Amino acid sequence: YQEQGYDFLCLSDHHQITRVDRVPVPDGITLIQGAELHPDNPFGGQQYHLLAYNMTADVDARQMSPQHLIDAVRGQGGSVWLAHPYWSGMNVRRDVIQLNGLAGVEVFNTICQRMGRGESGLIWDDWMDLAGHPIPAIANDDCHGNPLQGNDLFQGWTMVRSADRTPGAIVEAIEKGSSYCTSGPEIHELSVDVSTDQKDALHHFELKVSCSEALRVTAICNRDGADYPAGPLDPENPFEQATIPLPQADWVRVEVMDCHGRKAWSNPIDLTQVSSQ
Repeated sequence: YQEQGYDFLCLSDHHQITRVDRVPVPDGITLIQGAELHPDNPFGGQQYHLLAYNMTADVDARQMSPQHLIDAVRGQGGSVWLAHPYWSGMNVRRDVIQLNGLAGVEVFNTICQRMGRGESGLIWDDWMDLAGHPIPAIANDDCHGNPLQGNDLFQGWTMVRSADRTPGAIVEAIEKGSSYCTSGPEIHELSVDVSTDQKDALHHFELKVSCSEALRVTAICNRDGADYPAGPLDPENPFEQATIPLPQADWVRVEVMDCHGRKAWSNPIDLTQVSSQ
């Protein structure tokens, strides 16, 4: 991972912490201590897959309710994320909305993508609609295969704007949404302003996107959304800038797709905070 340019990594093995003080750490990469934990589901759905970052002490999640587990990890100063909910068969209304303290959702998972259920954007949107506020996201590899095959390595990661490279600062930035998720494309800048076109009653906002070479940019709102370009996609003419009119909505998130079908996912922008001044 360091040779591929990664700055930080969490070795989140199942059921127990991989202690970072027992792992030789090369210069230039930060290891975040954590685990993937699996409490049973008392609401009728499948067993939970929860990623716990910045844990300090092991817990026996299989003997705990999901809420008890979340509270225990947060009591250690840790952060708990809903992992690969599409692959796990999560239903937001049944399995997620009654839990308090989840930091966010894993929107992309490489090994689950190999199984056809790697993208969880619809579940993310449903959760935000029911919760009534924006929720941040992460992307991960989740390596389970033969490393020599490389089919579940270096294909999903989270780009973070952090105050420094300490584990605490990185996790705090991700929880605040100072990040975006990607399987390849880069999002350089996003901005939203109230539209100045008084004749266009359908579009209340104007979204501007700057990114690496893209084939398509999709703006997804809690109400409707928009694509760029509006016409046929042209792989021979990728673009790096897009301006997209948006309907009046509570939030918008952006998906950027490159000419290889790889995607990047922005965190949601709270449109209720965009001023008309």
